[in-house]
Amino acid sequence: MTTDSNTVSGTTSEIDQDAKYSIDIKGYDASGRSFPYAVYTRMSERGMAQLGGTATDVPKSLGTPSEMMKIVASICSKEPDYLLPGTPISEAVFRLLIANGNRPMSLVDVQTGLASAWASVIYLKNLSDEVVQRMLDTPNEYYIRRVA
Repeated sequence: MTTDSNTVSGTTSEIDQDAKYSIDIKGYDASGRSFPYAVYTRMSERGMAQLGGTATDVPKSLGTPSEMMKIVASICSKEPDYLLPGTPISEAVFRLLIANGNRPMSLVDVQTGLASAWASVIYLKNLSDEVVQRMLDTPNEYYIRRVA
């Protein structure tokens, strides 16, 4: 395990470069929210059409999350408005994980994905190790969790 000790706001923080993160789908659903619906609402019009729906007409059966994430990966994530620069980092990471089929991503993978999506932005958000790992390790509404 590789760690760097850095001082952040007067506290010592360990950066774990080997940590990986994914969405806790069971936790998401157990909270009373629907993970399939969360994925659907982040799909492009073309992606929704693959499921027989639109932004205003959700199909009765959304299919499995893995099927939906394949559509996101192959269609939606390729659209220019999938990961806009104004997207909050936690929402952007959620979208990255969905587009990655919710396979665990390391801190570097997350930073690289965000930097690539936002490469044209003049004032890039702070994507430092400390900022991104702190966001990932803090309980969040997206159920992004460190995996063992």
